[in-house]
Amino acid sequence: MFAVIFIPNFSLQAVLRHEPDLRSHPVALVDPQATKPLITQLTFTAQSYGVCAGLTASQATARCAELIIKPRSLAQEESATEILLQTAYAFSPNIESTAPGICTIELKATALDSYGSIEKWAQRIIEVLAPLNIAAKIGLAATPELALLAAHTADSILSLSQKHPTSNIQRRTSNSSESASSLNVGCWTFDVGCSPKKDLESFPISALEPSSEILNILSRWGIQTVGALLALGKDSVTERLGPEAAALFNRVSPDSPRPLKLVIPNEEFSEYLEFENEIETVEPLLFVLRRFVEQLSRRLELIYLVIAEFHLQLGLSSGTKHERVFKIPAPTGNIDVLFRMLQTHLETVRTDASITSLRLAAEPAKPEAKQFGLFESSLRDPNQFAETAARLTALVGSENVGKPELIPTHKPDSFRIAVASFNDQTPSAEKIPDAPVDSCDVRYSQTSEKIGLSLRRFRPPRPSHIEFRDHKPALLRSDIFIGPIVETRGPFFSSGNWWDSGQWAREEWDVETSDGSLFRIFRSSEGCFVEGIYD
Repeated sequence: MFAVIFIPNFSLQAVLRHEPDLRSHPVALVDPQATKPLITQLTFTAQSYGVCAGLTASQATARCAELIIKPRSLAQEESATEILLQTAYAFSPNIESTAPGICTIELKATALDSYGSIEKWAQRIIEVLAPLNIAAKIGLAATPELALLAAHTADSILSLSQKHPTSNIQRRTSNSSESASSLNVGCWTFDVGCSPKKDLESFPISALEPSSEILNILSRWGIQTVGALLALGKDSVTERLGPEAAALFNRVSPDSPRPLKLVIPNEEFSEYLEFENEIETVEPLLFVLRRFVEQLSRRLELIYLVIAEFHLQLGLSSGTKHERVFKIPAPTGNIDVLFRMLQTHLETVRTDASITSLRLAAEPAKPEAKQFGLFESSLRDPNQFAETAARLTALVGSENVGKPELIPTHKPDSFRIAVASFNDQTPSAEKIPDAPVDSCDVRYSQTSEKIGLSLRRFRPPRPSHIEFRDHKPALLRSDIFIGPIVETRGPFFSSGNWWDSGQWAREEWDVETSDGSLFRIFRSSEGCFVEGIYD
């Protein structure tokens, strides 16, 4: 059993995927790469105005003044083909990329177990493609060629099955109690949704698109339908009309299935759009980007994956590109969360030229399920935190938002701002083994825990005036304390970076003032300061 997913007017649907509102308008497609651009595909509304394929753009516009002319886009067709194959692959691993807009599937019993019937299985494929703005038809038959014929003729879903085929083709009775996927012995039946049933013999030979010569000969013989052709037999047709007629017979014969050229769809999930008019403001860009996020999220949801990373690329009229990678802290399929991350970035972007194209690619990942512990301190919603950090970055600059990271130097308060990472796992607390303790060292207890005073530092240090006597601080004047120093410990010297312009040097003291307070003070080339107070 085979199924064919057929997308009518594939090139036009690929162009209108991100403008679904235009489907109800008169729209026609032309190929700008052709020597003489002509109308190739058009909407039903355009046909109702008398527009048809083969007209020039001026001729078509003369018939319908409201006609919208769209150029063909190979990049958008590739994206639509990617969606078609990935969707089909989610329903069966045996797929073939038969032609642009056509995918053939070889059905196995296991592929239909969870759906109950083949019609429900086919209907589910159409339902999945519909939110992706792709209207498809599906044909079901014993061979790929018959399935393709059924798909071209279908209104929605058209199935053809046979049990014990015979030379007589009979119409299936309308009061049959069998399901649509199983037929009476010796019957060929096409079931078109809820429409009247059609049998194979009612199909005209012209539906197979034979050459004019073969069609003319069969017409003179009185062979007008597929059923009449099958009644002649393959040997008789081949003997009288040659290989071309034999190939035509094989297309509708259930005894001539061909092997599929199986393919595996690309694992890349991306959306692409070339703007007809250059974009200079963020509003239309965000409108399209929102649809991109929705499409990508739905495509990954079909295969039970979520988005872990975005690759954004803006094509500029100057020929350059603006690119940015967004790592999702907690991979998700939530459209609002994903879109806000992109929106926050684009609201602060300033390009040197207008935007001509937009591409958004998503890296998939498996959804993470995590059970939080009672004393766990990890982020409950890393994505919300990342969004807040992005907004702060837009306000104060990237150099002022992040997590502090110590610099390997002895200079106090030496750190840099690093980008916050959400992948680091908090190490579990481990018991520190007891270390031998010197009985004379009162700074440590027998449990290796530090005891003593802690320094509460002032950031920045408080400027002060310090009077020295005999090279020792004796009087302190600052906004914290004014008075004599009764006891000192120090000085403690430290310096660094003496080999470049960032050299520094300082001398520190721990002092006790007359009111019993303990301070740390220091002197450097910039002056005297109070660095902190001991609690």
